Amino acid sequence: MSGRITTSLVQLSQSSRLELNFYIDLKDKITRRDQKFISLQKYVQKHPQGWKKRLEFADLLCQMGNWQQAIAEYRQVIAVQPQLLNVWLQLGRILRLMRLKADAVEVYQKALLRAEKKGTQEHIHGLIAVCRDQSHRAIESFTLATVIEPDKIAHWMALAEVHWQRENPLGVLNALEKVDAIAPNDFLALIYIYDALIALGDFSVARDKLSRAIAIAPDDIRIIQRQIDRRCQMRLVSGQEGKLTKKMLTSLLKLSPHSADAQKSLAYYYILRGDWQLGVKVLAALTAQYPNYPHAWYYYGKCLFETGEYEQAIAAMGQAYHLYPHDCEIYLGLCEMLATAKQLQDLHTLIEEMLLRFPDRWRVWSTAGRIFVESFAQKERGCIVSQQAIALAPQLADPWILHGRVLALAGQHSAAIHALEQGKALLRIGGLQLIPVALWLGDSYLLSDRDDLDDLSDRGGGDRAIATSTAINYWQAACQGCQDLQEHNPAMTSYWLGKALTNLGDRLGAIQAYENALKWQLLYPVRGEVEMLLQQLKGKKLERRV
Repeated sequence: MSGRITTSLVQLSQSSRLELNFYIDLKDKITRRDQKFISLQKYVQKHPQGWKKRLEFADLLCQMGNWQQAIAEYRQVIAVQPQLLNVWLQLGRILRLMRLKADAVEVYQKALLRAEKKGTQEHIHGLIAVCRDQSHRAIESFTLATVIEPDKIAHWMALAEVHWQRENPLGVLNALEKVDAIAPNDFLALIYIYDALIALGDFSVARDKLSRAIAIAPDDIRIIQRQIDRRCQMRLVSGQEGKLTKKMLTSLLKLSPHSADAQKSLAYYYILRGDWQLGVKVLAALTAQYPNYPHAWYYYGKCLFETGEYEQAIAAMGQAYHLYPHDCEIYLGLCEMLATAKQLQDLHTLIEEMLLRFPDRWRVWSTAGRIFVESFAQKERGCIVSQQAIALAPQLADPWILHGRVLALAGQHSAAIHALEQGKALLRIGGLQLIPVALWLGDSYLLSDRDDLDDLSDRGGGDRAIATSTAINYWQAACQGCQDLQEHNPAMTSYWLGKALTNLGDRLGAIQAYENALKWQLLYPVRGEVEMLLQQLKGKKLERRV
């Protein structure tokens, strides 16, 4: 590892005062870095024509998060030494991260004139395409660069980054497995392979990759962060396991005290221990300290939403949106909140804007499709919009599964079964997604009408008795999946188990499962649904659905 990784809040512009978090590689200790800053500053002031020390000064400013001054210093360096390709690329990278895309494109185009190798030229073409939001073109360029120079890690990493932006963990995995083969000790590749595998539901292989990364760089904050978040999802927040989680949090906060991700982890540690008020206060304090930090507002809004404070959540997420309307996660979060709170006028405007702003994100189309059906009763449009998610990522399981859910909500159960089965076939073995898929398949088989049953006859479901039996088999499979996968997310598996047992007519088992879900600190809005279902189950005799 080249140095100690921390995070730094970078002010993107003096006019907006907008602050974002970036990972910074600190090659020197803080005291040594401060001393170095003073000496380099004095040197460049005394020798304004000296470019080597100025470049060193620019790199140091970059490490310190003072990107605006770093840009000015890099520009002075290339004014004297325009042949330094790496400086052009570093300058372009900072401008791109600061959302100064037009300036970044101008820099990359000038860098292109100085690039002699074909692989480097294609890589720069890819960077220009990224700045122009042309993800297809970027993938083509980075892929060509990997063909020309297959052993150059930078090409594969850039390709993986674009796939991640397009929400394609399979593409990320394919690219980074090449990096892992070339450089087995590249812990950054291992971290992002882990992320892709978690997204794909392959927990066992993901755990192995993270273990390798831990062995290489145990103190890296990105690795610590992922361990904490995984442990919180598994509810390892009390007893001896909880003490270990808290110890990791202490280390993380020492390295990265101002990071929204770190503060979010601390907040949810408290919430999942049952102290919801303290968890919310952690993120409220962060927004008070950094009012121009959109990701602080994002996590604060999400935390309020998941603790049932919907109106406050919308206000907080709205602040994140106004500060930084470039983040797809902020849009998705705000849409979910507005839909839950039934603020339909604002919701409709936001969805239309989101579809225009993020046309390459399949989750945007899946989410919009479901909301059109559930919130606006626009069944036809909702199904068409949801179908676009599959067109964007036909090789992934989740777009098929979520489209199947939209079709079922629209009453198109035969088509829903087809989509859900397609998604199920694409799932990796052992993923949590298997459980809701089994539940929804069972529901759709049971709810299929006569026409649907005729359509399903070639799959053995054309007879009502067979369809009913198939539904029962799927619900029983969901029960088994909940038991097998409980350790990964005990709150949600208990919730799904309650739904499966309800369908199977096991009233007492369903009550116990739902109560367990609440005990494991199941969060809103699902918690609200469970509280209502428990009242119903305890208040009347349950009739078996089949």
